Amino acid sequence: MKRYDFHVKQFMIEEAIEFLGLKERFTIENRMNRHHKIILALFLSALSGFIDILGLFGIGKMFLSFMSGNSTRLAFYLAEGEFIQALPYIFLIASFVFGAFLGDVVKSRFPGEVLLAILTTETFLIFISFMMIFLDIKDEWSYLPLTIAMGLQNTMHIRVDDKIIGRTFFSGVLHSLGTDISQAMQKNKPWSAPLLDLVIWVVAVSGAFLAGILQPNIPTQTLLGLVLIILLLVIVIIIMLNKKQPDFR
Repeated sequence: MKRYDFHVKQFMIEEAIEFLGLKERFTIENRMNRHHKIILALFLSALSGFIDILGLFGIGKMFLSFMSGNSTRLAFYLAEGEFIQALPYIFLIASFVFGAFLGDVVKSRFPGEVLLAILTTETFLIFISFMMIFLDIKDEWSYLPLTIAMGLQNTMHIRVDDKIIGRTFFSGVLHSLGTDISQAMQKNKPWSAPLLDLVIWVVAVSGAFLAGILQPNIPTQTLLGLVLIILLLVIVIIIMLNKKQPDFR
């Protein structure tokens, strides 16, 4: 009976929190201050650029997060009647969509730990790709876990001011840059808004540039291993900060 009463009380508390709109306040990402959010978003932007180049030159010769380019290539091969060449792009796009689906499931399953849950899942997916390359399973299969990871990453809503950052939609970043410049010139927004867009784009391009410089001289497996180590360090830092300072301040 006591156990039943405990669960009833727990349920009532959870319902009250959700009704009052307080649920979002208890997630890790919403307890992070603006400085930490920007650093994390810059890291994720650099990571997506880095992974994209690994896919383009080192693994499957395809974009792993740039689905606009992959969709265009898919349409081109279909129009040319080259269905065999189009097939990998279908798998690629489907994997990205599945990653977004998986990310939403993770968010629903771990509403208070979305950031850590998604980063941990993303790390595991990159590890799968790492092991596939290690086992010499390459080309059309080894890049799929990375594409799922990129789709998954886009479900993280890192909100700074009035924008969501840290995604792989760089066309959206450039569009936001243009509109924010307009808004800043009209004095509707501070100049820090377009500056943030510009920095995010530059960091993403820098991540891609770094991968392009390293990839010809360092095996893709080694580069993915470095990515795994960095991701694990980021996860550990987030856990330590959250444990030491629950408000990340």
